[in-house]
This record gives sequence, structure tokens and C-alpha cells, in this order.
Amino acid sequence: MMNVYLDNAATTQLDEEVLAAMMPYMAGFCGNPSSVHRYGCQAKAALEKARKKIANLFKVSPSEILFTAGGTEGNNMLLRGIIEAMPIAHVLTSPLEHLAVRMPLEALAQQGKIQLSYIGVNQMGEFGLDEVEAWLKTHPHALVSFMQVNHEIGNITDIEAIHQLCQQYGAFLHSDTIQSIYSGLLDCLPCDLALGSAHKVHGPKGIGFVYISGKVAVAPLITGGSQELNMRGGTENVAYIVGMAKALEIVFRDRSKVVAHLLAIKEHMITLLKSHIPDIIFNGHSASLTKSSPNLLNISLPGSKAHDMLVYHLDIHGIAVSTGSACTSGSALGSPVIAALQKETKHAIRFSFSKYTSFEEIENTVALLTKLYTK
Repeated sequence: MMNVYLDNAATTQLDEEVLAAMMPYMAGFCGNPSSVHRYGCQAKAALEKARKKIANLFKVSPSEILFTAGGTEGNNMLLRGIIEAMPIAHVLTSPLEHLAVRMPLEALAQQGKIQLSYIGVNQMGEFGLDEVEAWLKTHPHALVSFMQVNHEIGNITDIEAIHQLCQQYGAFLHSDTIQSIYSGLLDCLPCDLALGSAHKVHGPKGIGFVYISGKVAVAPLITGGSQELNMRGGTENVAYIVGMAKALEIVFRDRSKVVAHLLAIKEHMITLLKSHIPDIIFNGHSASLTKSSPNLLNISLPGSKAHDMLVYHLDIHGIAVSTGSACTSGSALGSPVIAALQKETKHAIRFSFSKYTSFEEIENTVALLTKLYTK
């Protein structure tokens, strides 16, 4: 049986360098970073060194980086926090956002705390900057939330241009940048609120960070302790924070080489799929090497009502792929992202690559998928 992992948008393999960086803090240094004795000071020093490293990578201040348990918590912290702390009555987002963004916003709207608007998208998952500006003209001082890289179809959104519009109209931009970092698309943080999750970049699961610009206020997510500048009470996970900082350091160190590999892998798979399944549908801009993330490819198979079964059969043969976000896996309704594209099918197969993905793995996957689909 094959052993092929193509679900890296869900989570990635832990890098050996990351594990090595974490081990001293998992097996040796035992101090609580809030303690004042030397063991606590050792832990605190490691914590702040990691914070400074991450801040330097993204060219922001260390005081603008806070640690969380991951992407879902981070989005909740940022969205609920800014709406609570600042006079924001209107929020604009897209139907393509991750549920970690949509669900908190919809809950706040149901509670009457905000008025929530969705921008329209076409079948490619696109929306225009002019539409964003038209909305901002009638809703100044609002909050806008668009992810930079879509987690299912890989579409890249120009958040820098959107941020400029937000600044022009006194609005604020939150961007779910979880999928941006691994593929080297994020040199800096051109928004007011952003976040990252370690396990998307070959780091440990259960740790992440948020970026909060010094220009905005965000209410605390968890009270009960003075940790993280009084924004998130509770003892910090020092070993995992050190691991996340190391994982991000590796991303920035190796990104040119990794992005080139990802683009080559993706192009090879697109070519093979077009050759073996001529009527295949590539969702959004996922088949573009410039308009979508290099590590994501999303397809639908015309006439097939068995996408989930294909995923199941691929798994039986040792190939791991997904039907979309891990947070919506198993849904009988299919992918909400694909549904928003207004296509006949709500079902899709997502392939997501990493620096460890080989050309042989891609060839074996396409050969088996073709065999199962044309059976």
C-alpha cells in the first residue's frame, strides 16, 4: 500500500528541526514563565525570544504579537475582541471565509452587536475592489474581514490593496492569514489584525499567534491572569511557542526553494489531471500558478456524485486527501466554499502539498484517481 499525504492544508508533518528546538523545554526547563525564580526566568526568556523572533520575521513590534492555542481561537479573539473594544457596528466579509471567521461574526450579528454584510463572489471566487470601496463609502469606520489565501480553493486576495481602502475610509482590516505563511506569500502583515497557526507550517498542533496592530484595541479573550499583556490569561506553552518560532524561521529561511518546489509539484499535477481527465473542473483559481497558493489544488469531477467515496477509496490505497476544510469534514452538505461559487456541485476534492511531497507521489495519486473515477 502507498503512503501519500496530500492534506497539508489541514495539518503538516512536524519538522525535525522544530522538534529538536522544542525538546529542551519539554524534557528539561520546567519553569513557569510567570514565576520570578531562575527557572521561571529561563522560561520567560525563551518565551520573549520566540516573540521577538516572530515579530522580526513579520517586521512588527514584539508587543503586537500574542500567543494563542491556534487559528480558531485566534480568529475568535480578534473578531470578538475588536468589536467589543471599539465602536464597530458594521462588518463586511465574504462567503468564502473559514467557519472560524463566519461563525463568530454570525453569532455577533444574531446577538444584535453588529450588522453583517457579505460581498458577492463570482464562480471563480472573485470580488472587486470597487465593490469593497462602494460598501466602505456607506459604512465608514467599519470592520472588513477577508482571508489572504483561501483554505480550500487557494485563491489569493490582495489584502494590501484592501487595507489601503480601509485606511482611506477609517475602517479596519482583519485577515485570516493561516494559509498564507507556509507558501511564502506573507512578507509582512498589511492589515490591522492577522494570525498564524504552527501546525500549518510544520510546527506543533495547539499553538498559534495573533498580530494586533498598535493602532487598534482588542478586548481580552480570557481573563484570570496577566499573561500575554493581560489579553489571554493562562500559563503559556513555552515548548510549543519555541517550536512555532523555529518553524516560522525555517519557512522564511527556505521559502524560495520551497515555493519553487510547490509550484513545480502543482504544475505537474495539473498537467497530469488534464491529460487523464480532460473534462475535469478546477475550482476557483486553484489551477493558476499566479492567482492561487502554490500548495493547493481543488477539483470537481463532472458527472460524479461520489467525491466522498473517491476520497475514501484513495485513503484505502494509502493516499490522504480531503473534501475541503478539516473543520467541515463529514458534512453531508458539502463544502460551503464550493457552494458559494454557485456551481452545480457542492462537492470537491482538495489536494494540498508540502515541501515533503514528491513527484512520484503526485503521479501515483493521479493514476489511482483516474482509475477509480473511470471505473
